[in-house]
Amino acid sequence: MIHRPEVGIEQKLKTELYITPDLQQSLDILTLGVTDLASYVNNVALDNPAIRVDPPTWQMSASFARRPHKKNRQPLDEKTPDPVMALKAPEPTLADRLKAALPTYQLDTELLKGTHLIIDALDERGYLGMPLEEISQRFNYPMDRLKKALEVVQSLDPPGIGARDLRECLHLQHRRLGEPLPVLTAIIEEHLLDVAKGQFKKIASRLRVSLEAVLEAVSLLKTFHPKPGKLYSTDSEPTVYIIPDAAVQNNTGTLEVRIYDDVLPRLTLEPDILQMLRHEKLDTQTKAYLARQVARANKLIEQLNARKTTLARVLHAVAHYQKDFFFYGFDHLKPLTMQTVAETVGLSVSTVSRAVRDKYIQTPWGVIEFKRLFPSAISGTEAQGEATSETVIRKIKAYIEAEDKTQPLSDEEIAAALNREGIYISRRTVAKYRSLSGIPSSQQRKHDKKAPENPFRKEIEPVYRH
Repeated sequence: MIHRPEVGIEQKLKTELYITPDLQQSLDILTLGVTDLASYVNNVALDNPAIRVDPPTWQMSASFARRPHKKNRQPLDEKTPDPVMALKAPEPTLADRLKAALPTYQLDTELLKGTHLIIDALDERGYLGMPLEEISQRFNYPMDRLKKALEVVQSLDPPGIGARDLRECLHLQHRRLGEPLPVLTAIIEEHLLDVAKGQFKKIASRLRVSLEAVLEAVSLLKTFHPKPGKLYSTDSEPTVYIIPDAAVQNNTGTLEVRIYDDVLPRLTLEPDILQMLRHEKLDTQTKAYLARQVARANKLIEQLNARKTTLARVLHAVAHYQKDFFFYGFDHLKPLTMQTVAETVGLSVSTVSRAVRDKYIQTPWGVIEFKRLFPSAISGTEAQGEATSETVIRKIKAYIEAEDKTQPLSDEEIAAALNREGIYISRRTVAKYRSLSGIPSSQQRKHDKKAPENPFRKEIEPVYRH
């Protein structure tokens, strides 16, 4: 007997959370920092003819003041700078600089083509990341000629260019100095990881040379550049200037909170649109469209005001909890959670989190991220008092900076010093925070004093991992 599947209709009742477009926009506005919010508001205003955008009140820059209203854009005149003339010529790239140096070598056409293939295959570090065999096969170029082309590229400046790995890069720079030092050659070939760890006595023992000879070679090694291509890099990110969202100022013993909403574009309703809505002869469809745009404009202005109010409430509560910080500095920050602030101001934790995210606050001690005012308490059951992890890290750094470099403080000694200050933490906790701060152990610090800081540590270790 064949059983056929049954088809039927079943009714269920369930509850789902639905976020309306207005609610989503309100959440986005609360989350954005002031710089991103200004861009967001301008983009929204471009799509809504009912919104009039005026420049911020805090500054009327010449470029902003010259920008006409979106309805009344005017052509450039002789008083307005020509934007084409204002364009800056791009900086020459690493490949441009290397190719510009090739004419002095008087290469034949075929070899010049090979050098261009090599140069075009260099990465931002100046390394040849593609095997010669692959270049030869891909471009049907003779292997023997390609090797000669690589020699030409590796003779160009900066020294080390065209290397295939860190060791070859260092060897190329070493050979540029004249007669290579046998000790440095051996160190580059076999002991880069020992250099990164500061194990100079071990190197001297393995190479059967004096410690002074090793230190001399390492000092020379540290004048080399592990990424020569970066010397001519043009892809560095532009400087980003931070505009704080708010400020907490100490006004003769009283903390004052100010929200910097005057750095945002000023939004009002477009008078011409309001006048059109009052026109009796306007057709129904157009009137309905304009009414929707006016409602959206009002909603946006309302959401911006709500953001200001929420941010002020949260910041007032934080200023109350962290008043010692605003009066006396970073060492007086106390552990604070968003849950505590949320309960104080009567908001949800997620709302407080959005109000804090990506915001910067101007304080008597500089502009800081808002989230820094929510430091965590010291982890571990042995922690007592109101010390924060940030405070402990700052004190650990201070102890290490003031230590006798010939006898660095151990983690146990630092823990004992903190205990005397009333911060009761274990040696293990000190070790954890020291490691998180990138500070080496006392034994490593004792080695490091014998030679300057090693710029190759981040470059050397991956060579041994892979």
